Amino acid sequence: MNEGLQDRLEKYGFSLYMIRVTLAASLSWVAVHSLYGDRFLYFAPLAAILITQGSVKASLEKGVYRLLGIVLGGTVSLIVGQFLNVGGLSILLILLIGIGIATACRLNMQAVSQIGVTSVLALTFYQDNYVLWRVAETLIGVAIALVINMIIVPPKGFVKIKGLAFEGSLLLADALSGLVPGGRGFSQASAILERSGERLARSGQQQKEMHYTVSHYQYRGELNSLTQATKHLKVIHSYVKEISTELQLLPARYAATDWMAEVVEATADCIALFGTKTLSDAECQRSLPECLHRARDLQLACFAELQGQCSLSVIRDLGAVFSHLNRVLEEVEQADFAALSAAPQRATAKAEKAHALRFPSRNGFTERTRFSEK
Repeated sequence: MNEGLQDRLEKYGFSLYMIRVTLAASLSWVAVHSLYGDRFLYFAPLAAILITQGSVKASLEKGVYRLLGIVLGGTVSLIVGQFLNVGGLSILLILLIGIGIATACRLNMQAVSQIGVTSVLALTFYQDNYVLWRVAETLIGVAIALVINMIIVPPKGFVKIKGLAFEGSLLLADALSGLVPGGRGFSQASAILERSGERLARSGQQQKEMHYTVSHYQYRGELNSLTQATKHLKVIHSYVKEISTELQLLPARYAATDWMAEVVEATADCIALFGTKTLSDAECQRSLPECLHRARDLQLACFAELQGQCSLSVIRDLGAVFSHLNRVLEEVEQADFAALSAAPQRATAKAEKAHALRFPSRNGFTERTRFSEK
């Protein structure tokens, strides 16, 4: 779906969720009617409406829980219905047995509630093969709803997911540079660090969900590369949190030195440069390996300068800070190496595609060129 079209539709209440629900319910009704006629037509549309969620994974989970509840509740009702008529006692026994088994098996609460609904209805329609019809048509509704969720996805989903990761990397660099005195301050830097973690977590979650959609196939290589980059950024995020804690333990006269500010700023620049280079289309004017080399040299020089001015206990705390700063650089280097390793494969694929378009066959344009050269 086109992004501009979606925005215009949402202004009039036609959201992506509403489009999914209405299509899934309508197609479920048509499918069941063509297969079974007019018998229990409402089960499939009802299932499609109830299990459609914002993502394919969430819809699949809800559909599985619903089917489990129907099967278990219907089975218990069929067994009890052979011995007891519909009444308070039979309903009590069915609910006690069905919900008791579900609770003992630690089933999700959605499955437990479905057991209760199916048990009562199955006992009421005991002579009409209710359970069989309910399971079959619910399965049809769930399957159609999942297919609709896989096909109808937000426009430019991959671009938005990549943008979230890019924002997370820039916020992460901003948070690190703000930790030293003279920066944004610990409270504001901690808030930025939290926002960075939220962006990276959202991007990672949406990357997993994208694997369940049809649009995933268009971005297979880029999605795998983005997943690796996000994974490295999450590790860096954990290191920055440690650095934030350790800097607060340092005496102010050591944490506030110009050396320390320069080292932290150089390390933050490496994070921002990696994010810009890997997660955006902007051209980088600086070389990431050179920035990493400069940051390492600054770390070594700063640590050598500071350790000659402080006690052993402070050296221990300084060592913890510089250890995590070095780990940040190592993680950035590993992430950049992984991105560079994936880049030649994508470049080779694009080159082969361009070559195929230019020279469509061995016996066509290429052979004519060779003949003319002779």
